[in-house]
Amino acid sequence: MLDGAWIGEAIAGIIYLIIGCRLLRLASRTGERPERLLSLMFFFSGASYLLYIVPMVITIDALWTPFNFAGRAIYIPAPILLAMFTRDVFRRDSRFSTCMVYVTAVLLVVGVGVSSMLGDWEGFSIESPFFRLEWVGYTIPFAWAGLEAFAQYRSSLRRRRLGLCDRLVCNRLLLWSIWGASQVVLSFLLLFMYAHYAIHNSFSALYDGLTGVIETFSLGLIFLVFFPPRFYQKFFSDSERSESSVEEN
Repeated sequence: MLDGAWIGEAIAGIIYLIIGCRLLRLASRTGERPERLLSLMFFFSGASYLLYIVPMVITIDALWTPFNFAGRAIYIPAPILLAMFTRDVFRRDSRFSTCMVYVTAVLLVVGVGVSSMLGDWEGFSIESPFFRLEWVGYTIPFAWAGLEAFAQYRSSLRRRRLGLCDRLVCNRLLLWSIWGASQVVLSFLLLFMYAHYAIHNSFSALYDGLTGVIETFSLGLIFLVFFPPRFYQKFFSDSERSESSVEEN
């Protein structure tokens, strides 16, 4: 990662922790398991981001490997928690969804564990088959979340025509599907970044910049999904009322 790029990562990590706190507070009020799962996912993601940037801020070579490994290891629960959230919300009683959770866990634990035992503590060796297992393990849950949300979004459009689903709920499903897609794009960008690093022993300004833009975009989506501002909610409620009045006339 280029000099100064750690600032964006630090901001993203802090925002993830804030989102985790807000979701945990929401879960304490509702008592719902999905909010709790997501809050923990964002906690682990935020902690991982912050651990990765420590050796960029405190430029001591001895810190590079242990903090990169710590950031890598502490991220393991995040995709697993996301898979559990997707199962609970979209496919609660499905054997397929339970298998997805276990497959995600196995891919991540085996990928990180074995590659670390073979000496790749930082997880930068993209030629390693265990790095690829790890990459698939943290990419699949985001793709799955996006696909399930998009399928539900299409279903919600049909329900909305019958007056069984409001516009804001439909919009949240669409935004969540876009968020999942954006995380998959970030995963592929990570491959290109690591490939560039393996060849040039430095990170690419282009990939760093693209990652920052998509990361910022995805953070905005999360806020709109879980903490939409009043003007945003009002826009959809006003649209709902205008549609109802047109239909009555």
